[in-house]
Amino acid sequence: MFQRCIGWAALLWLAAASRAQGLPGGLAGSVGLATDEVFRGLSQNDGQLSPQFDLHDIVGGWYGGVSADGIRRGEDAGAGAEVIVYAGYQYQGGEDWIERVTLRHYDYPGNPNRTRYDYDELAMSVAWRERILVSVIASPDTFSADYLGHYGSGAAYCYELAAHQPLPLGVSAIAGVGYYDLHQQIGAGYAYWSAGLQYRWRSWAFDLRYVGTDTTARQHFEDDAGDRAVFSAFWLF
Repeated sequence: MFQRCIGWAALLWLAAASRAQGLPGGLAGSVGLATDEVFRGLSQNDGQLSPQFDLHDIVGGWYGGVSADGIRRGEDAGAGAEVIVYAGYQYQGGEDWIERVTLRHYDYPGNPNRTRYDYDELAMSVAWRERILVSVIASPDTFSADYLGHYGSGAAYCYELAAHQPLPLGVSAIAGVGYYDLHQQIGAGYAYWSAGLQYRWRSWAFDLRYVGTDTTARQHFEDDAGDRAVFSAFWLF
């Protein structure tokens, strides 16, 4: 799965490529490496290399799969994994619109606080011509802790707007903004953004983007919320 600075691109891109080639969908995935694992503006891997994997199947409007990313979750945590199992349905709402509903479960096998960190999300998205994507995401049981001593588990909400503009020679410009509402966990929400370029060559995809957050994120998450460039390379199969 592509590194998730703005969590939207992988399935959208692969599904679009399948339609462009006249394919009905089917089993596909990716294997790659990113210079960091960034999720909603925050580093989950302490700025270190993160191996990433995704395998999914598309049958008609239905899709489902599993992805895994290398992360370090928890204070002084060593290398670990985040595993995401997801399933959903996409509907072609006219020539230019696609609506999606996706259910995700996040798991952290081997982490001593696994039962605390595991959580679920429901995402509702609308895409226009695979160029603009608007998403609303809700979770009933997200846990979060900041560096100011605030922590807790409860409902969390995320709102994202992302753009994807194809350019010549297989290059695409990408950008996105989002807001993550963690008031029940740390008493605050924060904004994040990213911008960069993607390049597709045969079965390879390369992604370079710059990620930033607002002052609230930096106050609560310190270096994890620092602005940074992230590069990732993936083999698509």
